[in-house]
Amino acid sequence: MGLEAINLALAAYMTGVIWVVQLVLYPSFAEVGEREWSAYHAAHARRITPVVAPVMLAHPLVATALLLDRPGPLAAVNLALAAGLLLVTAAVFARLHGRLTPAAVRRLVRLNVLRTVAWTASAGVALALLLSA
Repeated sequence: MGLEAINLALAAYMTGVIWVVQLVLYPSFAEVGEREWSAYHAAHARRITPVVAPVMLAHPLVATALLLDRPGPLAAVNLALAAGLLLVTAAVFARLHGRLTPAAVRRLVRLNVLRTVAWTASAGVALALLLSA
């Protein structure tokens, strides 16, 4: 399988995950009480990390290899999206998970729309790279 196909598989996987997070997982955070939040979040982090971390870490690496192999604007956008999403997730969303209030959950859902759009765009860019190969 070529770099373009691997890149698309990673982007498409995370696009599916982020839509589930946006429509199901994050809204369900509002159902967790403050006293239960710490245990709930610890279990959530333990379960979600192996689902997303390997793919989120692999995607920028594959995108870098793809840019080195096929330099151009589309490959550069692909890398910017993959790396940017990883950085935003680590810097912004990991912190937001640390505190649960109704306002924090609403903010998490609202801000995550941007990641949902970005990952969906990432899948589109990855598809365009594959089709142009």
